[in-house]
Amino acid sequence: MSNWYRRNDYLALPEDVIAFAWSAPMRDLAGRVGVSDVALKKILRKYGVTTPPQGHWNRIHAGREVPAPPEPPARCPGGHGRMLIDPKFEPFIPKASPLPSSGPFASAEVPNDLAELRERETRLIGKVTVAKDMSRCHPAFKDIMRKEQRLREKAAMGTWYSHYKPEFDNPVDQRQMRLLNALFLVLARRGHDARDFADQRPRGFRPEVMIGDTRLSLQISILGKHSTRMRYGETVPDPALPASTPLFIRCNEPGLSAWEDETDSKLESRIAEIAVSLIVAGEAAFRRRLKEAEIRAEQERLEREQREEEERQERERQRLEHIHQLNKQRIADLRLSGEMLRQSQDLRALVAQVRNAVQQRDDIDNERLAAWEVWALKEADKLDPILSGQIMSHFDPPLVPAKER
Repeated sequence: MSNWYRRNDYLALPEDVIAFAWSAPMRDLAGRVGVSDVALKKILRKYGVTTPPQGHWNRIHAGREVPAPPEPPARCPGGHGRMLIDPKFEPFIPKASPLPSSGPFASAEVPNDLAELRERETRLIGKVTVAKDMSRCHPAFKDIMRKEQRLREKAAMGTWYSHYKPEFDNPVDQRQMRLLNALFLVLARRGHDARDFADQRPRGFRPEVMIGDTRLSLQISILGKHSTRMRYGETVPDPALPASTPLFIRCNEPGLSAWEDETDSKLESRIAEIAVSLIVAGEAAFRRRLKEAEIRAEQERLEREQREEEERQERERQRLEHIHQLNKQRIADLRLSGEMLRQSQDLRALVAQVRNAVQQRDDIDNERLAAWEVWALKEADKLDPILSGQIMSHFDPPLVPAKER
């Protein structure tokens, strides 16, 4: 399985993936996942999972012996001992927690002690030679080689195409490619991946290696001062520099220093040493990053709990403020009832006084007085908080939101 995974993939234990692949006929499993049986077999093969052989389930139904599911692979250096699989499998294959930073880290492929891991990888890698050409190149360089070949073919077509020139056809770049190619091939033999980005601007190589599931960035360049020239507005190494120009390879991981060309030791003789150091550094980085991830997760948990507590306190403040406003409104409604009652009583008293006063006059007859009394008393009734029902706005205590538990 490729370690250059998609962001949405999730971790699952290899034994759980294998158990799923061997739990039912491929057609039945594919129907659950929502793909064809051919597609499912390809996906599982990409994950490095061996599926049951042809006729496996017919033999089971016939009561015959069948091979047991394969054992999950041992964790390799820099590997997290998990599989990264497509989220469509999540309903059928459970998520796995990351390996704890306390370990255990030991497996059939990885000693617990990093010094033992270095000794083991040194023994298994043995002696490494750097090829004089790129006839056997790592997949990381195939795209670069194709582009370079197309540019050479263009340049050979005549003067009209003279501006087409291979980007990395000078002695120094060719040597850098051979060194990286030898390093990548050695790592591939040990089950690790690598890739390289060849940039035109800024010009140079940007190699990366994946030790198990741990990514390490490398830098390869010319050591010390060297002649340069301008190319498309940028300063680049002079393409006329000889292949013997000193180079260095660097990995910015703790405990690693740059590997450099020396008078009695060229980088070509140190590829095995570099590969071993990168494998050990990948395992060390994996263990360190586990601890960093746990610290980061704990910090995120504390920050999340703090945010939740602050949000809870804000909700409580708003709840108390809301209760205060409800009580304040109830008191305001109570005072309004008292004011409305006084106004209605004043109007009724006014009606009584007018009735007494008008009875002594001859210019207002009883019919006009009665009509006015009816109208005035209706207005008084409208103001009366008991008759109008306004008293009910504060008769019962307000409904307040409950406090969070």
